[in-house]
Amino acid sequence: MLDRLLPRPGVPPWDVWPWPPHLHCGIFVHRVRGLPSGLYLFERSPTVHERLRSVLGADFLWKRPEGCPEYLPLFTLVEGNFREQAEVVSCHQEIAAAGAFSLGMIADFGESIRATGAWWYRKLFWESGLLGQVLYLEAEAAGVRGTGIGCYFDEAFHNVFSLRGDRFQSLYHFTVGGPVDDPRLMTLSPYFHLDGARREEEAWSR
Repeated sequence: MLDRLLPRPGVPPWDVWPWPPHLHCGIFVHRVRGLPSGLYLFERSPTVHERLRSVLGADFLWKRPEGCPEYLPLFTLVEGNFREQAEVVSCHQEIAAAGAFSLGMIADFGESIRATGAWWYRKLFWESGLLGQVLYLEAEAAGVRGTGIGCYFDEAFHNVFSLRGDRFQSLYHFTVGGPVDDPRLMTLSPYFHLDGARREEEAWSR
């Protein structure tokens, strides 16, 4: 799934995205086979490494996970159980803690907006939407499910990752895991609201 988040030529949707990546992933790993639980960082651009290290917690490990491909810029920050923190930062939603992993999209924020203008804020959310869409598709392909989390506490997330200043900011959240059907939800067929109008039109035409 993370591999598909890396921009490169010939790989959609990044082959039509005109800007270099400005979003990276702070990941809460809960239940991923072969990967210890803990906090991880996934960098989508090699140019961001030193800048991120300078604003994140000084005590983090920055260790490459065992067996991680060399080309995949994933780093272990600290191992341990962070389910409670993951749930809290996502507005106390259990889905952020009960799945395989959840993440916060960390935007290259303050400096890029000051350099480009206020419109860049909207562009960062466009990029978060692309990241979310790729994660949706990859979760389905892996036989699990994913969902965006639009309610989250920025400062709580920043505190967990010891993120200081406004150079990088939490922008959107996502979680991946096994689906649980909610009987409170109702599924309707597409264009169900037109069925009555169609029947009435057919009766009139006869």
